[in-house]
Amino acid sequence: MKGKLLIKRLIKGLLTGVACLWYFTLAGQEAAGDENFGSQIFLPSIEIGYVGNSADVLSGGVLVKTSLEYRVRNNNDLFFRLNYDNSTADYTLGSENALTNVIEGTASFNDLLFGTGYRFGDNKLRMFIMLQAGVKYYNFPEFVQTNSVISISQAKSNVFSTRATLGFEYYFTEKSAFSFDLLQNQVWDEKDFWNESGSAYGFSVGFITSLF
Repeated sequence: MKGKLLIKRLIKGLLTGVACLWYFTLAGQEAAGDENFGSQIFLPSIEIGYVGNSADVLSGGVLVKTSLEYRVRNNNDLFFRLNYDNSTADYTLGSENALTNVIEGTASFNDLLFGTGYRFGDNKLRMFIMLQAGVKYYNFPEFVQTNSVISISQAKSNVFSTRATLGFEYYFTEKSAFSFDLLQNQVWDEKDFWNESGSAYGFSVGFITSLF
């Protein structure tokens, strides 16, 4: 019950964060004067990478990241980013686990994360550090018996998670760059797949450009 309440509060916090993002967006637009508002909105579009889980019951898997970023003043400085990412992993659980009666299978994970970071560098090479918090949603198979018929359905759950990112960018134009990110995800509740370790480490490569 407490976990569900925490998730609800976190979702409200994320929505508040998005509202703050748009507030800073409008404020930045007013302060920028003649500067094109769209040049402060960046769409990394799709980044592809890999994430390895420290939890013994989970394998590593492909990571697909999508995000929306707002830069407060210019290419270097404070920024806010909203991520919605997807990954999958094979799992192997003990027969007495409390999660599912399918002890071997594939689980899918979706991370909704919001946070802030700081970017620095020159016209070509830049780095950033970023901290985000949010919710990890995950689906996993489960055997369901109805009368004499056994079928497989997808059970769902969620958990609070955070992410720390160190990013490197090469700008080939003023507002477009190739990116390489190193990341560390953390699940803080000892439950389900994360009874022994909630850490995961990964990387991603992608392309980033301004909206206009």
